[in-house]
Amino acid sequence: MTKDDIYFYTQAKKELEFKYHDTTYILNYDKTPDGKDIIIFGPIYETKKYTSYGDLMNNARVENHYFKEFIESL
Repeated sequence: MTKDDIYFYTQAKKELEFKYHDTTYILNYDKTPDGKDIIIFGPIYETKKYTSYGDLMNNARVENHYFKEFIESL
């Protein structure tokens, strides 16, 4: 998988689920109370909210790795 694939997923609002070291991670979507789209990412019961693809790439982590550096191993 590449960063372009993740960009496509976020633009098309496609869900993604993968396992890493027995932890299930999800990529999902929601809306804020004021109607703005947000991206949900992280371990299935400890997700965090990201405001954009750029925010996701710059801040999301898979254990001690940035998600943007981890993507190629999916």
